[in-house]
Amino acid sequence: MTEAVPLYPLAPLLFLAAASIFVLRMARHLRVFAVARPGGPRLTVGPAVRAVVRFGLLQVRLFADPGAGILHALIFWGFLVLTIGTIDRVTAGAVGALLSAPLDGALWRVVLALQALMTLAVLIGVGWALVRRLVIRPDRLTLSRDGLVILGLIGGVVLTELIAEIFRVAQGPEDAGASWLAAAVAGGSALPPEAAGPGYAIFFWANIVLVSAFLAYLPGSKHLHIVTALPNIALRKEGPSVALPALDLEAEGARFGVRTVADLSRKDLLDAFTCTECGRCLSACPAAATGKPLDPKALVMGIRDLAVEAEAGLPLVPWIRPAGAERPEPRTETPIVGHAIPESAVWDCVTCGACVQACPVLIEHVDKIVGLRRDLVLEQGRTPAALTAPMTAMERHGNPWGRPASERMAWARGLSFPVPLAAEVAAEGPEAIDALEVLYWVGCAASFDERNRKVARAFVTCLDAAGVRFAVLGQEETCTGDPARRMGNEYVWRILAEGNVATLDRYRPKTIVTACPHCFTSLGTDYRALGARYTVVHHSAYLARLVEEGRLRTSGEGSDAGSIAYHDACYLARWNGVIAEPRAVIGALPGAELREMERSGTGSFCCGAGGGRMWMEETTGTRINAERTRQALETGAGTVATACPFCLVMLRDGLAAVDGGGRGVEARDVAELLAGALPPSAATGRSLPVIQ
Repeated sequence: MTEAVPLYPLAPLLFLAAASIFVLRMARHLRVFAVARPGGPRLTVGPAVRAVVRFGLLQVRLFADPGAGILHALIFWGFLVLTIGTIDRVTAGAVGALLSAPLDGALWRVVLALQALMTLAVLIGVGWALVRRLVIRPDRLTLSRDGLVILGLIGGVVLTELIAEIFRVAQGPEDAGASWLAAAVAGGSALPPEAAGPGYAIFFWANIVLVSAFLAYLPGSKHLHIVTALPNIALRKEGPSVALPALDLEAEGARFGVRTVADLSRKDLLDAFTCTECGRCLSACPAAATGKPLDPKALVMGIRDLAVEAEAGLPLVPWIRPAGAERPEPRTETPIVGHAIPESAVWDCVTCGACVQACPVLIEHVDKIVGLRRDLVLEQGRTPAALTAPMTAMERHGNPWGRPASERMAWARGLSFPVPLAAEVAAEGPEAIDALEVLYWVGCAASFDERNRKVARAFVTCLDAAGVRFAVLGQEETCTGDPARRMGNEYVWRILAEGNVATLDRYRPKTIVTACPHCFTSLGTDYRALGARYTVVHHSAYLARLVEEGRLRTSGEGSDAGSIAYHDACYLARWNGVIAEPRAVIGALPGAELREMERSGTGSFCCGAGGGRMWMEETTGTRINAERTRQALETGAGTVATACPFCLVMLRDGLAAVDGGGRGVEARDVAELLAGALPPSAATGRSLPVIQ
């Protein structure tokens, strides 16, 4: 019925004008993208399509909050379907004519019926969204004029479309019955026939004006994610999300790290323009939850604001400028630190990845924070005083504790069986080294921290009981460099990593097993940047395998593990997906009762030690480990188990600070629990080189 609309030919022209403004404003955004670093993930079609379907179309992460997820799904899916009607009106009914041709118009009638359903869905979604923002007002949501304008435009577009359809069906077209919602309203309202035509024309134009206004307004609003979300999801990291962006330390004239928007990658800027301001990252952040100034949402929004600020002075139409005038360039000199994020907040981050896991559009917050740290440490020399000592110790002594390498095997003293060194095994010939099943990467914590030395002894006790042929590097092992890299000191990480790769390549281990999730991440993920490809298994997964294969059997005689609350380490569960295996070890303990914490698995709450925070005091708000300890004690379990040396220390300290000693609750590693449940006759007493 569009032919009955007065001045209809102006509708496509109005829409075209709005589309031109949209394109020009987007082109101005792209001018800033052009001065950013070209780095970022490359698009691979298969994985990109799967990611877009899962995270973009099905929006699986949004449903972690069911209420908000359903709300957004109603608006998103409904708006997609209703866009068909918008295109039909702008093109003088071309879409309807095309879809009416096959099956005697059945396809178009199905579309109209579906549009009626989606109209109702979007109006419900918009209404509920307004209630949440204006009445319920969750802490993580920012009440902004922009958000209200967008909801008003969406609601206005859909409402005017519905009213226009009501007047259209009142004129009695053949497809009126398919628009069941409009037909029901039109039939119940007894519209006079003479009002149908003018009413349709008025609301047709109201709809076209609102659609055009929405299109022109969109590039400058937070709802630009309507355009950028799917490309951002398609360009997500294809490998492990824990992998940090590479940094070329040999590049001549390069600036290391991120200081301004020009130092960000184009994917980083796409992240910023894709932020939906939903606040899920803020709700998930353990630093923010314990009163620290870090706000991951504000960081991303701040980067977007700086990118928009960089456009100041750029003409909307780039080829129109005074004769002889130089083409203006984006102004990117404003530093991110101090504007988008306070410097202290840069160091509040524990790199746990909770913000990344929570983001429905796959924004990478941690990469940006580490980039800021790289600039502060490598370019400006502004390292927090508390981190200077561990950084120096890693560079000089190969471990953040600053202990001599001669102490690396102190953990093995007093064992009733020998712990072989890889060098001694290799001296017996290639066959001997090839016969090794496992190279046990002990790690700095188990080498130098007395509490974690017990974990190392427990783990090798399990290996020995299972008859596993293993060896350790001893003094040849140094820190993997994970703390240095997460602190922003890529230089120290590179020195340590290259040395470790050279050592490991001499022995060509079939499997590397480590109890430290940070070492696990470095050896299995970070070292790939240096061309290293190792099979790395976390000790909890290896123990679970030994139990499953029957190589380790626990004793049920007089043994009762009791109630156990398991704490998921961030670098194990969230970053690397090792969740079931530690629980399988606990499940093998006689009499064990696993009690899950409220936040567990990929949604776990950090212990507070990652990202270099192990060596920094918390002077603001509540200690993160104290909050996690509180959550553990809420389960009423008699033991808090973990599978990370950092987590073990933080939970031990947290328990010690509660009621003068944690109410008798003890923090233990899963290897300690399993070793304690082995029968007394489990030791094999194999004849191997003994460490004195």
